[in-house]
Amino acid sequence: MEMLLTLKNRSDIEVIASIVRCAINNWEYQTTIMNNACVSHSQITKYLPLAVKTRLMEYSNFTNLYKTTSLGKDFLNKHAKLIQLFPDISE
Repeated sequence: MEMLLTLKNRSDIEVIASIVRCAINNWEYQTTIMNNACVSHSQITKYLPLAVKTRLMEYSNFTNLYKTTSLGKDFLNKHAKLIQLFPDISE
């Protein structure tokens, strides 16, 4: 039996949460975040600067790496709570 994968369009918030989640423990390169968050190049170039601008992530000019900030961790916790309250929305 062949298993079919269904792809869904994620909301902006879902994409941002995926990006922020990818650098929660370590400094990461943009390409690593893009691959781990399963986002396209156009999405990463749109949302990663937004995550930095809103201080959900920080960027090191010296190493060209990104890391989730404490504000980003708060965002992920609140996002998880909303998903628990509204599970049908996340599906």
